[in-house]
Amino acid sequence: MIAKLRANTTLKELIAGAAAYCIVWEIFLLILTERKLYHSIGLLAGLIVCVILAVSMADSIDVAVMLDEKGARAYIQKKASLRYILVCAVIVLLALSGFGNPLTFFAGIMGLKTGAYIQPFTHKAFKKISNKRGETVDE
Repeated sequence: MIAKLRANTTLKELIAGAAAYCIVWEIFLLILTERKLYHSIGLLAGLIVCVILAVSMADSIDVAVMLDEKGARAYIQKKASLRYILVCAVIVLLALSGFGNPLTFFAGIMGLKTGAYIQPFTHKAFKKISNKRGETVDE
């Protein structure tokens, strides 16, 4: 998983966008809610699962492009089903245990979508940072 993050600049930018989204949510949760830890655990769990989903999707795409059309379709469907089961299992676990808020978990998962939408902006930010350091960023 760590090797996948190091090698894939777009994945890093996507995760950075998701993390920024969750930081904004966390600020609102800390200001507006009474059960801060309960809501924060749900959001953190959502962010962790969001990262796992993003890495899994990137890995699925890398493998699927090497397969024939039928094999790729089956592989992608299998991996998507496993990701869906993971999300459902964590929501049920949080709901039954009362350890974290399932709704803030869902908000954390939505960081994946938000990270995808703001990836062009995080790409520009990463590019500026790397230019200051003298590194190169993939176009």
